[in-house]
Amino acid sequence: MYIFHSAHPFLFSKHLLKLWLLGLCLVGLAQAAPKKSKEVLEPYKGIEELRPQLSSYPLYTDNKGHYLALSETVGAPVFWGKGEVFFYIQKFSGSGTRIPSEKKGQPDIYLEYELSFWEPRTEHNEIVKRQNGEFYITCGQKHKTILAPVPAEEAKAILEKARFYRQRFKREPHLLVRDDMGTYYYVDKSSEENEKDFRVFIGKRGKLKPAKLKDIVQDSEGEIFATPNGTLRIIVGKNEVYWVQGRKKQALVKIPVGKNWNLPFVWNELGMYADKKTDTPCEDI
Repeated sequence: MYIFHSAHPFLFSKHLLKLWLLGLCLVGLAQAAPKKSKEVLEPYKGIEELRPQLSSYPLYTDNKGHYLALSETVGAPVFWGKGEVFFYIQKFSGSGTRIPSEKKGQPDIYLEYELSFWEPRTEHNEIVKRQNGEFYITCGQKHKTILAPVPAEEAKAILEKARFYRQRFKREPHLLVRDDMGTYYYVDKSSEENEKDFRVFIGKRGKLKPAKLKDIVQDSEGEIFATPNGTLRIIVGKNEVYWVQGRKKQALVKIPVGKNWNLPFVWNELGMYADKKTDTPCEDI
């Protein structure tokens, strides 16, 4: 067995120094590790006023732990969730057979309907009810999921305890263009009213990355999105978009996009939103 003696102070000090440096490294790594921020969900606006009505909402399930809360009253909000937490579903349009309300000032009631809802990964996304009692959700043209009604007392117990939130994703397309070499330039913006929050992404298909914005200009002549590596210039009225680097000006091809237009290409092919939650039925079924 080796014993440290006072005759070897340097050897003993060197050993302690190594242990001390190792400890510093471990502390530094622990402090440098990024902390995952806790996600904050935003309650659905007006939820407290809506709660008395929610407890009597019809509730449907796919029998796999997912629920759709949907009133048959025209214009009522729709929610999708897993029992404890529900998210609001954005509706775009709807059609169906309805009967007038028996009470003056009360909304009409649908006997059957087809409601299209926002889901950017597929097209033809609908909530469908038939007069024969059939009730289902479509995600794209081929995927159809049958939903069954939840007994009234069970539905009431679930809805009274549940929490209701807005969808987490609050952005929409603003501009999509590309050059002749296959580099895409994509601009999205906040979907919130009166918010001018823009982001620019640049890259090859499937590999678009965020670009730092130095300046944004919007006026009657067009829009300018300036990045450290170049500037996107959009000419109003001429349907022209250019990528400008120094004195070099390159015309870009414009690809139509919108809040509910060409979304599957944006979400599935470009790569910016691969890890984003939509909080819709099509994400779960």
